[in-house]
Amino acid sequence: MGWSLPEVPEKEQAPAWSPWVCLLIIVLGLFIGLLVAVLKSPVAGMPSLGSGYWLPLTIRTFAGISVAIAVYSFWWETLAIRVWNWNEWCRSMRLMWRRRANQHLVILSHVFMPADTGLLSRLAHTQVGEEAEAPPLTLFPEEPITPGISRFEQLSRHLISRMKSALLQRYPSGPLQIIVQTGGSDKERESQLFRRIWTAEALPWKVDLHFQDTGSSPGDWNQYVEAARRPVLVLAMHYRQPDDVQPEFASGLFLMPPSMLNPGEQKNALRLFRAMPLNTSMLAAELSELRDMALTPASKKLLVWHSGLSDAPRQSVSRVLNDLSVPLYDGIGTGGVIDYDTACAPYGDLAGWAMIGAAAEMAAYGPACQWLLLEGDDDAWAVTLGNIAPLAGPDHLVAPPPFPGGSVLVALLLNVGLYCLMNRYFPSVSFSWSGIILLLLALVVTLPGIAFVLRCAIARLQCPVFIKAARQSGKE
Repeated sequence: MGWSLPEVPEKEQAPAWSPWVCLLIIVLGLFIGLLVAVLKSPVAGMPSLGSGYWLPLTIRTFAGISVAIAVYSFWWETLAIRVWNWNEWCRSMRLMWRRRANQHLVILSHVFMPADTGLLSRLAHTQVGEEAEAPPLTLFPEEPITPGISRFEQLSRHLISRMKSALLQRYPSGPLQIIVQTGGSDKERESQLFRRIWTAEALPWKVDLHFQDTGSSPGDWNQYVEAARRPVLVLAMHYRQPDDVQPEFASGLFLMPPSMLNPGEQKNALRLFRAMPLNTSMLAAELSELRDMALTPASKKLLVWHSGLSDAPRQSVSRVLNDLSVPLYDGIGTGGVIDYDTACAPYGDLAGWAMIGAAAEMAAYGPACQWLLLEGDDDAWAVTLGNIAPLAGPDHLVAPPPFPGGSVLVALLLNVGLYCLMNRYFPSVSFSWSGIILLLLALVVTLPGIAFVLRCAIARLQCPVFIKAARQSGKE
């Protein structure tokens, strides 16, 4: 669960290239050459320098030394590239997951209307006074209402009118994606009625309307965050049904991709990040991973909301946050933790957008950095709000690739061998301008080419092993 980050350990650095090994190869090469000269010398005595015996032996000796040094350097380069590839993939994978976690939309405008109008101010301790004995169950209790689809129409018109001015001011025209989620069961009729309301308003946007089921999870929201290239309007509500005892609420969020904002607007904008899958039975590890993704600065205080959590996670939220040393707003809720089901009402899966709307509204009271923990029947999620841009990858240390010394030596020896063959079989070409040009072209191709081919071959062989290690790491 968590951010599904595969935990692949990095490899230890390859042993450093040693000049002493090269010196040992040179000494051994000279010793072997001298030994061969002594063993194969004529019985009459050592040949003279002008006899032509020493030059071929010297060439063979230094050729053997060069080949041995090239083999050693090539072997070291292969080991170093294997380690460098593996570690870079590990760091790049963490960076990729962090950037994926950092995906967000900016909340440009929001409306949150609970039936209990003084709820948030009491939670933020800005309103002093005793709570009402019987909190209202409907929005605008002074107005007559008709439970059912008529109430949906009434609240939809009100939400559209509240959000219209912000939309017109910030996004006068263009394509607009609308997400609607309600507690009603007749989605087809709601969709038809909403389209009729939108058409009657003669609004200038080209709408792509999506009605979410009541059981839709924040995982569906992630799809919108990843694919969002245009503004998104989210409308969520629980409206009065016949014989309903749940208090009403209505929430509207106008969100825009950060790429559509000016740099000055992005500085303190309130951000809604993609949701993180949550395993509530491992709450400490999951919240630790959420903290380590650094969606909100570690120095900033947090306000934590939760809804739908079973008994054990609900009772351990405060303890886990304390163990993780997460700074909280002590003066809000219960030590910086708000049980939304107790404070408002247990809306089930609809509580996701209700809490997000409440958290966006609560940001006006000070706590801009907030975590929202939501558990449904089949899954659980954690959503983050914050007003500071996250760091993309502070742990991605760019290590320089190993120097291709082995590849360079192999390329030089290969060109020397090719020139010797050309000189042996085509002597007229080897000592001509065409031979020199051919040699230079061979150097231009082989010097970078062998290093490139070596890295591609090692990466191709290593990639399946790395993927297998990631899949077997326990978090896929």
